Amino acid sequence: MSDSFPRRSWLARCLGGGIAATLAALFYPVARFLWPRAATSSGALEMVAPYKMDELKRAEKTGQWPPPFNFGGKPCLLILVDGEPRAINAVCTHVQCTVEYRAASRDIFCNCHNGVYDLNGRNIAGPPPRPLEVYQAVRKPGQEEIIVSRKA
Repeated sequence: MSDSFPRRSWLARCLGGGIAATLAALFYPVARFLWPRAATSSGALEMVAPYKMDELKRAEKTGQWPPPFNFGGKPCLLILVDGEPRAINAVCTHVQCTVEYRAASRDIFCNCHNGVYDLNGRNIAGPPPRPLEVYQAVRKPGQEEIIVSRKA
């Protein structure tokens, strides 16, 4: 009986494939760290928000605010404050839980340990040690799009 693909050869290929997969899993995070995210020429991270002004105005009337969106690898809240858009990092500074906007009490709340922030990101109650990062949110002139940016 002659094997065209001997067992030893099969085991060697499986072992080689396992080693290659392990090396890829180890070096992928290093490569992601060495190549930074896309940024503008000024060094600021900037993107068009997935929500438009008319959606935020509708949410303000209904009380159904859109969920946080991904901004630079972190969740970001987009709310209206006095008719102007405001973007706030949605990661609690206490234990990294995702916070939510409570329209009824006009604050930002962390469910993990009852942390409360005001609409400027300052911690006003509970255990959070630092304020939330507030990003620049600017409405494009004459348009409904909102540009969210963070200085480098």
